[in-house]
Formats: sequence, C-alpha cells, structure tokens
Amino acid sequence: MPHFDAYEDLTGRWRWRLRAADHRTVATSGESFASHWHALRAAEDVRGVASGARLSSSPGNGVKDALDEIVERELAQSR
Repeated sequence: MPHFDAYEDLTGRWRWRLRAADHRTVATSGESFASHWHALRAAEDVRGVASGARLSSSPGNGVKDALDEIVERELAQSR
C-alpha cells in the first residue's frame, strides 16, 4: 500500500517521501523541516490537496532554475 514517511537528510533536517506499494519513492519534499513531526505534517498537507490536483500541460521552470532555487533556499535556512 502506498504511504508517506519522514526521514532525516544528510544535513540533519527532516523530509517526507511518498512510497509506492512496491517501495519505490515516487515523490519527495522540496524543502526540509526542523523535526520529524513537521515533515509528517507537511506530508499530510500534500495528501490533503493532491487528490484534487490537476495535471498542468504547460512546462514549469527548467531544471537549472529549480536546482538553483533549492540550493538558495537551503543555504538561507542554514544561516
């Protein structure tokens, strides 16, 4: 059965991931959280809105832009 779990990342912060029935990771949090509880709370928020989400036919930011955004956010949180 698919499920969400939380795990500690390499920087000691917490992230959530969605696991498929075959244990593959199919989604992960784009940000990190200070505690296990906060990561699970964020996963609960995602679960609550995902069932009503639509697929967008327009492309989002490019990979480079997305990676730059993640790096900048993580650096800002660690300061």
